[in-house]
Amino acid sequence: MAEPKDLRSLAAELTGGIVLALLGVLFLLNNFYHFLHAERIWPLFLLIPAVPLAIHWAEKGREAAGAVIPITILVFYCAYFLWLTHTHWVGAGTTWPNYLIGPGLGFLLLFIIERKNGVLVPAFVLLGLGAVFYSAIYDNSLPLGSFLVLAGAVLVMVAIKRGSRGL
Repeated sequence: MAEPKDLRSLAAELTGGIVLALLGVLFLLNNFYHFLHAERIWPLFLLIPAVPLAIHWAEKGREAAGAVIPITILVFYCAYFLWLTHTHWVGAGTTWPNYLIGPGLGFLLLFIIERKNGVLVPAFVLLGLGAVFYSAIYDNSLPLGSFLVLAGAVLVMVAIKRGSRGL
């Protein structure tokens, strides 16, 4: 006799089934009303690998918290590309620092979940560089980028100092 599944794995399987059923209904409705155009919705396909990662994270909890980084990157890039396709790629030349901000947000979210200081360094560096490049692109003297890069440097120095003390 098969062992009963735990509640988390049952919920994960149910979630995957519901997502697939909703996608089927969406494409069926598109056959009648033609509101989906492949050239505008292709970024949604970036969410396909995010779904099993999210299910894995839901099943394992904090043990699989590392999945937060690729989930965050995929969701952020999906939203970014949806915006670009909606605006016919008008802002693509000036919004490229988002490629740095996506992983930076992933590291920041992992820090919020795990509270490991080591992930703050890449978060501050990537977010800071994104802010610096945005301020350079828009000729703005926004000090936020410089502050984030300096905060990342301070975190690196503190981590090195703690490591040399054996903490």
